[in-house]
Amino acid sequence: MKFELRAKLTFSRELEPVKADMGVLFERTKPLLMRGVPEGRETEAAKVVKWRATGKNLEIELESGRYVRAHDALLRIAKFLGAELGKKYKLGLREITADECKVFISRTNISDHAKAELRRLPYEIKIKSDGVEISFKNLAESDLRGRIIDRFLTMVEEILAREPTKTVEPKVIRHGPKRKHKFKEDPFEVAKKLGWVVEFPGRGQWIYTEPYTKLLRALEEIIIERVARPLGFEEVMFPKLIPLEVMQRMPGYLDGVPEGMYYVCPPPRDPEAFSTFKQKLRLTKRLPLRELGRVLKEPAYVLSPAQCEPFYEAFSSSRLRLENLPVKQFDRSGWTYRWEGGGVEGLVRTQEFRRIEFVFVGAPKDAVEIREKVVEKGMEILEDLELEWRLSVATPFYMREGETEIDTSDSSRVATYDLEVVLPYRGDWLEIGSYNLHKAKFAKSFKIKEVKDREVWTGCCGFGTSRWVVGFLAQHGFNPLDWPEMVRKRVHPLPTARRVVE
Repeated sequence: MKFELRAKLTFSRELEPVKADMGVLFERTKPLLMRGVPEGRETEAAKVVKWRATGKNLEIELESGRYVRAHDALLRIAKFLGAELGKKYKLGLREITADECKVFISRTNISDHAKAELRRLPYEIKIKSDGVEISFKNLAESDLRGRIIDRFLTMVEEILAREPTKTVEPKVIRHGPKRKHKFKEDPFEVAKKLGWVVEFPGRGQWIYTEPYTKLLRALEEIIIERVARPLGFEEVMFPKLIPLEVMQRMPGYLDGVPEGMYYVCPPPRDPEAFSTFKQKLRLTKRLPLRELGRVLKEPAYVLSPAQCEPFYEAFSSSRLRLENLPVKQFDRSGWTYRWEGGGVEGLVRTQEFRRIEFVFVGAPKDAVEIREKVVEKGMEILEDLELEWRLSVATPFYMREGETEIDTSDSSRVATYDLEVVLPYRGDWLEIGSYNLHKAKFAKSFKIKEVKDREVWTGCCGFGTSRWVVGFLAQHGFNPLDWPEMVRKRVHPLPTARRVVE
């Protein structure tokens, strides 16, 4: 890795009186630029290749390898010169800017997949036969101190090291018995014919009518009775409109899958701001979307894509006492939203869906035990529902750090268990539950600490009740007489889907 940096230090007064001392001062910076360089890597340290004082500005050009990087060297030089010139000449350092920082990463045989990913990144990137050249321009001091260059280079190196994504079969560790399925139809098509679901103009959204809703509520109550109550989870209600600053603390979301969320733009609290919008709507009877976009503010929220965000925010920047933990809560108060784009599929993959989210925080051993008990309870319910199921292990997107093999010998090493049920009409599996152990990752991101600095872990277990309904209907069909007794008694009498059509 090679760095070339052109930068400028702006002082409070003209630099002409100090030019005679500048050469000596730059000589004194050399030891600073060697500090922290590993033995044997001295050639990769930063060095000043040129400097020039003009007016109030000191223009500097630096080169370096990986140690010490040129932009870090600039900040060291700025601190040193600011102190020395302030002490002797009463000069104040007013501004640090980098006109351009070029970084070259040596690499051959860059895959087409990596090239495509690199071209989608911000900043100017040139892909050459022997590597990648990145150009950062017009960087402010806040950019340099905010480690933008280093974080961006980490992204580039991860892309260069990553192989193209391959489809990996889930690692199944448990499964229920094989079952015979009389019903072989697509439950989505049948539900539409029977009026259990009604089309809604929003993509990936449906109106769920009386019988569907009663079945979903019955499954919810079974999960609450069989999981929440015996394991000591208390019900809460979480907001579903999540401020962006809260979402930013959720690892892997805004910085990993920003394309998977709905963004909310608050309106100004000024009726007059909408006057042109209202006039055009009245006159044309068409939505003047451009006018609406002009009035709305920038996005400030997302619709909740995970459902558990408020739980971590509630403990953010606070100190917990291990003896008062664990805290166990569950939420079923509203919808979860994910932007699937062209990936929507009937009732299997929607953009607005129901979940029961179990969340917890506690000592590591408690967090592991809680997740294990929730998973066991989930499998017991599927057995009693007479559904064909399996349990697999996975690593969620926010926990992936280059591992290629999941260690299942110790459950504390498994980030995610997925519960899946078979869909007989198409012969594959549907994930209906995800049971996650974050270790300390979310606690660190939300700055959740313990009074004696003992480690606390968090976890979340999502029962995707919308998908539980799909899996149940796919295996048992729509006739309540064919359903297990534990469901049949809860939905009897099953209401008829009612639509008033004139």
